Amino acid sequence: MRVAVLGGGHGAVATAGDLALRGHEVRLALRNRDRFAEIFATRRIRLEGRIEGEAEVADVTDDHASAVEGAEVVVVPLPAYAQQAMAERVASALRPGQVVYLTTGTFGSFVFREALKRAGAADIAVAENATLPYGARISGPASVSVGLLAAHLPAGVYPASRTDDALAPVRELYPVTEPVEDALSAGLLNFDGALHAPLVFMNAGSIENMDEFDIHVDGNPPSVVTVSVALDRERIALREALGYTSHHWPLEDLYSRVGETFYGVISRDRIERQSVWREKIDFRHRYVSEDVACGLALWASLGRKLGVPTPLADVFLTLASIVNGEDYATTGRTLRNLGLEELSVPQLQEKLLTG
Repeated sequence: MRVAVLGGGHGAVATAGDLALRGHEVRLALRNRDRFAEIFATRRIRLEGRIEGEAEVADVTDDHASAVEGAEVVVVPLPAYAQQAMAERVASALRPGQVVYLTTGTFGSFVFREALKRAGAADIAVAENATLPYGARISGPASVSVGLLAAHLPAGVYPASRTDDALAPVRELYPVTEPVEDALSAGLLNFDGALHAPLVFMNAGSIENMDEFDIHVDGNPPSVVTVSVALDRERIALREALGYTSHHWPLEDLYSRVGETFYGVISRDRIERQSVWREKIDFRHRYVSEDVACGLALWASLGRKLGVPTPLADVFLTLASIVNGEDYATTGRTLRNLGLEELSVPQLQEKLLTG
């Protein structure tokens, strides 16, 4: 399959390398030519960890619009806060019949497609996952280490009426794709806000004072886990209030070490052995700028609309806002900023279905 991968770092390099190793024709678009000079020069990517091998992609460019020309699937492994800008960047190059696939969305499929519509782009269906296919980090100038591989990829499509057609080519790339009701259902399956906000803000002293910190190895004592699980229950309450019946994928199953997760049954020991997340973190890391400013902001605004209490989401939104000097409840991915606040729930559901 002809695939364009549009990104800027860990996820894009892992995606391009894996898909190329599996025989797809991959054009990789990266934003930072200096950082990835070796990949630009050789078109080769070394994968380590859960995937081993050296892949050669068909092309590497910093022109994202040119990369999408002729691609059957346009894969976008970008943080949620970068989705709108990327949609605007490639809008003129997209053609009918292509599928855009956000490898994690946080309701980004709505953001991306609405941006395409405003730009006068072709009528494109946009799919999004609940979670990333890979837990990965760049490990060298032309290499990426993969610590986790998804065993389940729940995916929604905006508009939901085009789910079958949009996910057919996605399943060719990722056979573990599992359709859910719509884009918002998929967005509310991403529990990263519940996972990362407590891991960051309840470990703030260590994060500020240490050169490197692995939140998944060093940052999850029982107190943090208890808060994360409680915060995740707010997400599940929102899904239930909206009538979603697809599996909620509770964070509690990840921490139970016996329940099935997006990455299969995975123990803490295995996470620690396979960890690729020891790095310097600050409070502008995507754990905050994506998972709080986009994820928790959406949860809190939905909670207000549905009458579902979200006290912990509100707390972490407030903490992040104070630390970073920005009111994420106002500037984040809220229903108001998405233009959905005035819709009734039935009107919202119709919008998700038809676009």
